Amino acid sequence: MRAGPIAAVVLAASLALSGCAPQYDDATKEGLRAQVVAVSTASAAGDWPTAIAGLDQLATEVSKARRDGRLDDARFAAIVAAMDLVRQDLEEAVAAAETEAEQQRLLAEQARLQEQITQLQSEQAPPAPAPGDDGKSEKDGKDDKDGKDGKDGKEGKSEGMSEGSGPGGTSGIVPAGDHRKH
Repeated sequence: MRAGPIAAVVLAASLALSGCAPQYDDATKEGLRAQVVAVSTASAAGDWPTAIAGLDQLATEVSKARRDGRLDDARFAAIVAAMDLVRQDLEEAVAAAETEAEQQRLLAEQARLQEQITQLQSEQAPPAPAPGDDGKSEKDGKDDKDGKDGKDGKEGKSEGMSEGSGPGGTSGIVPAGDHRKH
């Protein structure tokens, strides 16, 4: 709730309702007071469209009272100046509320998009290991007949290398595909 619109409405009310002008009758004073209270109440509640509509109605009534001779020119000018201040404050309040609403909408959209990103990332990630699974393959812990896992007492061979016979019957490691006699 902004104090600016409320203070300006109170100012307009005091200008419209204070003092005594010879042509300022009680009926006019009470009619304007009721409209000022309605604008003030709507403004205090943050109901900007209703406050602006009430201000428009008040402007119409003030103009009619002047035209009918129930308000003098000085009083009319003071009330119109106060109403202009109120309108400016109300329009600023509307703009601020719209900006806040847009910021909230953008934050909600950002959260929604982040949720989608997280979901897509989780769908593309490899599944987490099951409880008790240490991430090793099924061959781990079993004898490998080829000796690649080192369980048969031999060191594992590097990929791309194969066992061959070296000179004098000793075994040697030679590149895969190179089966020449050594």
